[in-house]
Amino acid sequence: LAEFPYVNGRLFAEALPLAAFDAAMRKLLLDASALDWSRISPAIFGSMFQSVMDKVKRRNLGAHYTSEKNILKLVRGLFLDDLYAEFERVKNSAARLKAFHERIARLRFFDPACGCGNFLIITYREMRQLEIEILKQLQRLTGNQQLVTDISLISFIDVDSVYGIELEEFPARIAEVALWLVDHQMNMRLSAEFGQSYVRLPLRKTANIKHANALRLDWAAFVPRPAPAEETLFILGNPPFVGKSNQSDEQKADLQLVCGKLDGAGVLDFVCAWYVKAAEFMQGTRVKAAFVSTNSITQGEQVSALWSYLLDQQIKIH
Repeated sequence: LAEFPYVNGRLFAEALPLAAFDAAMRKLLLDASALDWSRISPAIFGSMFQSVMDKVKRRNLGAHYTSEKNILKLVRGLFLDDLYAEFERVKNSAARLKAFHERIARLRFFDPACGCGNFLIITYREMRQLEIEILKQLQRLTGNQQLVTDISLISFIDVDSVYGIELEEFPARIAEVALWLVDHQMNMRLSAEFGQSYVRLPLRKTANIKHANALRLDWAAFVPRPAPAEETLFILGNPPFVGKSNQSDEQKADLQLVCGKLDGAGVLDFVCAWYVKAAEFMQGTRVKAAFVSTNSITQGEQVSALWSYLLDQQIKIH
């Protein structure tokens, strides 16, 4: 055991009983351990978790897995395309490139219905990849190797840049571990680019994943709201859909708590509560949000109930 590096990060904070194994389970574990996991995206955990959920429970929770392709559509439109456009504008100036690097290291990403963390995993991976492109370009501009005397000093982005809220405990824990896994994968990619082995152990920082009811939690008490002039926080995700006729009593109560002030709140899809919470959180800031949602919230009777309120809050649709 002394050969293993110290991990920390609260990953092993809870003592668990040993599983009762039989020969078949042992073989499955050995087969899984022999697999090259470096080629597998941690985003797959969300799909795996949904596949083993009870179908009735999955529907009741409104849990929907979003593919990586569709997550990237949202992430690119919300912030990533703009960041790469800025990178192209500043990449020929070392001073401007360093300032850009420092700016993206201050960005924060918040999924208030994070499930197994797929949106945060893909977002974090893409931000680390952008950082690698910045560091490679800085090396080209400076023409020396001083940049890589210690990789830990040049990589500014860490998993504490992401925030998530999840109602169910098990997917919340999966999200934490999956973010460490994608962090490790990106550290390996960074190591390959700069010819140094970089392992971020012991784990000193942890993704901010909270096991809680997002509709009853004060978001501002969990995620620091940026100053009015700062564009440093993005809200994203795939909140539960659940139409009005399928909502549980608890979901109806949560929706009423958040949207009771809206005229016609009784017709709203459950996802609308996240729009209202986001709109209120965003007041007086430059925070932007993007959610995957049912198209029913832009059709029929829900339109006047939801969008009249949002537009009154000075929310703009980009």
